[in-house]
Amino acid sequence: MRWCDVNEGQKVGSTVRKHEEHGRIVAAVMFWVLIVVASGCGDDGEGVVSEPAPIVPELIVVPGSVPEPNPLANVDTPAELNFARALVYRDRGRGSEEIDQVVLCMPGFLGGANDFDYLARRLIARTSGRTVVWAIDRRSNALEDHHGLDLAEKERNPDLAKAYYFEGAEVQGQRFQGFLRPEQLRFLSEWGLKVHIEDLHALVREAWHRYPRAALFLAGHSLGASIVPIFAAWDFGQYAGFELLSGLILLEGAPNVGAAPPTQQAYETSGIGSGLTRSSLQTLRTSNPVSSLEPFVSTDLFVTAEILGMRASKEFGQAERLSPDADLYRNFFSLLFGSREIPPATNRAALGFGFDNDFQPLAFARVSIGSATGGRIGANPNAGLLGQLLGAVGNLLAPLDPTATYFWQDTAADDPARVDPVRLETFARLLFGGPSNFIEWYFPARLTLDVGIASGLNITRSNDWRLQRYGLAATENARVDVPIFAVGGSRGLLSNLERLRPYRDSLAPRLRSGVARDAVPAGFHTMLMDRYVHLDVLVAYDEGPEGNGLFSAMAEWMTVARRLAPRRTDLMP
Repeated sequence: MRWCDVNEGQKVGSTVRKHEEHGRIVAAVMFWVLIVVASGCGDDGEGVVSEPAPIVPELIVVPGSVPEPNPLANVDTPAELNFARALVYRDRGRGSEEIDQVVLCMPGFLGGANDFDYLARRLIARTSGRTVVWAIDRRSNALEDHHGLDLAEKERNPDLAKAYYFEGAEVQGQRFQGFLRPEQLRFLSEWGLKVHIEDLHALVREAWHRYPRAALFLAGHSLGASIVPIFAAWDFGQYAGFELLSGLILLEGAPNVGAAPPTQQAYETSGIGSGLTRSSLQTLRTSNPVSSLEPFVSTDLFVTAEILGMRASKEFGQAERLSPDADLYRNFFSLLFGSREIPPATNRAALGFGFDNDFQPLAFARVSIGSATGGRIGANPNAGLLGQLLGAVGNLLAPLDPTATYFWQDTAADDPARVDPVRLETFARLLFGGPSNFIEWYFPARLTLDVGIASGLNITRSNDWRLQRYGLAATENARVDVPIFAVGGSRGLLSNLERLRPYRDSLAPRLRSGVARDAVPAGFHTMLMDRYVHLDVLVAYDEGPEGNGLFSAMAEWMTVARRLAPRRTDLMP
């Protein structure tokens, strides 16, 4: 992989700060640098091999945005963190001149690059290697200490990760220093929409130059499906974001076009949102700048999920064994199911209880991965309390027999003859597969706050505090001339495709080729996937010629979109 583009004389981690609170941050960043350096500086995509090689994602790092300091805490972002990152998926048997399209994928709330691992592999397979996928790993992922997880994956021994993160053990000469605290992350208050759009812009420009004949597409899942249209509408000076692209892909999410923005006072001081998510710029600068779902979900559960994913994966040979990790998830399951008596469960069942849509109350964390067997399953007795904490949670189930041993199967809970869209084995792999992961440990709350004031795509060039005070330059939505592909799940967060109509109506009526948007199906193509929940659109089983129907449709749409919005040859980003 080529990583030689990072500016000469500017090396990640070259300056080790003396402040103690930055020591662990620098160590985490150095971990990423070692991965990149180990990958070498060969030319990305060059050379043809006689037989296809396995797709091994490579980490790319390029200079990114330089945020302003937190003005209340007087804390700068460490220079070592001002880089944009992505995992590159490609068929190494294809040279860069053979690539038809590059898809850059923006994850949603709490999402890491691994969210797109399965989708990337399937798009490459369905386009005979002529697609390259860049799965974006937002800058906050570089704060995570993956040492114990990476070693556990390498050695096929999840106990190494458990010992490292939860038992204070020294593993290969290194000891976990604990999860980062809010006072160590004061600079995250400035990691808002502008910073992330500039990071994304750096990656888009890099892809533009690496693949000079390829069409570029931006895909976003969940919150990412709001960020992607904002990028398209962003005024970068000599061009707008959409002018670098041939299309947008929205996965279980959409911008909130037409929504009235909150007041400047609400944004800055009085607060936006409600309950666990209520925040203002002032509170982020003075207290916790990381999005928190406590007391329901804490950072240690993100690591627990990766350990459960390892144990549930067939690669580790423990999938059908009884889970040894009740000590890690007992408090979570007690709150989830309303009982201190957590029944024994296999590793597969433990993972299923944590994420399957019948048991998981958080709609953005749901995936359809089968059903539990071995004991009584019934209505969740704690659903009322969960509803008070989290809002509407739907009809949740729970294991109700503390003496039973629960197992997991791929078939659906409501129809034993039907297999759920996602295979648990595939989902488990996404949770832990290196060099990144599925969950973002330290999600900057400023990003959500800023998306909330910009996703209406109604920022104006004059007399708009969002642009003048905070530089949110998403002013060009009415000019966006690229095709759109949007998909929702019938049981997901975009179950009503009519929500997309205001966005469609807000775009340029003619595509770049001159064709009227409404004259061609690909101009604004929508799909509703039956029985899909929020994460299914990323990982629904797609093997075989027919597959899941979604990924093949996406690949076919890109072929048409390249003609409807051909790459601009007059731009030099």
